Amino acid sequence: MNRSRRRREIEHRLGSLALFGLARASAVFPLPALEVLGRRLGDLVYHISPRHRRIVMTNLRQAFGEQKTPGELRAIARTFYRNMGCNLLEFLHLPCMSGDEINRLVSLEGREHMMAALERGKGAIMLTAHYGNWELAGAKFVLEGYPLNVIAREQADPRVTHLLMSLRRGKGMNVILRDHGLRQGIRQLRKNEIVVMLLDQNAGYNGVFVDFFGKLASTHGAAAALALMTDAAVIPSFAVRNPDGTHTDIHYPAMEVIRTGDRDADILANTAAMTKIIEREVRKRPEQWFWLHQRWKARPPWERTAGPRGSARARRLHERTL
Repeated sequence: MNRSRRRREIEHRLGSLALFGLARASAVFPLPALEVLGRRLGDLVYHISPRHRRIVMTNLRQAFGEQKTPGELRAIARTFYRNMGCNLLEFLHLPCMSGDEINRLVSLEGREHMMAALERGKGAIMLTAHYGNWELAGAKFVLEGYPLNVIAREQADPRVTHLLMSLRRGKGMNVILRDHGLRQGIRQLRKNEIVVMLLDQNAGYNGVFVDFFGKLASTHGAAAALALMTDAAVIPSFAVRNPDGTHTDIHYPAMEVIRTGDRDADILANTAAMTKIIEREVRKRPEQWFWLHQRWKARPPWERTAGPRGSARARRLHERTL
């Protein structure tokens, strides 16, 4: 086993231990105290993990380049870490939250767009990102009586997967594992339910490559595929952390789904449009997006020396969306 792999395994184990410790601690403190503790937790992580801090700063420079000064980028990073700490403790505190507490903490804006989508009877795809406290927003939406299905990936540690799934299911969300996302997503949309899809993570070499902050990023095409197969409306939705510690879950009008009859081109074009929606939201409040993720890690086949077959077609499809 090489040194870097061993280091990652140790980090995963320590991370799991820390998560379970925080889950126990979060049940003890009231919400106002958790906000203070969350900010301090963010400060701590910012200082003790220079490797992850470098990832955040590299991502911020990639996104904003010369648009922001180094001082502005560091300020965004510091606030991001504090928001991340607050989001985590609030999420872990979910089992202790009553409906009244969630209602006081989270408000909905633009719910008429989701209602209009469901009135069509074909379900709705909630397009969102790792932005603000998306987990708390999901709990609020279920509390309002909406049938919510969340597509999520399994974690490296099965115990962590179980914890996260139990937290979501405990507040009424149905969790669909990513490997079954397309098939189960179709089934739930046909029941006129909502399928939540976070479309802001690296999809590896199996994704489609679309522009995100001026650089191609591998992105899952499942949301576009679902929209094309089911005719479900796509409702952009983003949870915003407010300065007073409350949250606003903002829903925008349904995006126009592109349909030309060329499935591959349509998946690429719609995924590009969805990603651009996410970028616009991140630009409004960059400190609220999850900058720790290596969003631009995978590179398109035409940028690699020995890409798989089909790279020429992939490039032509990409150029048609420009």
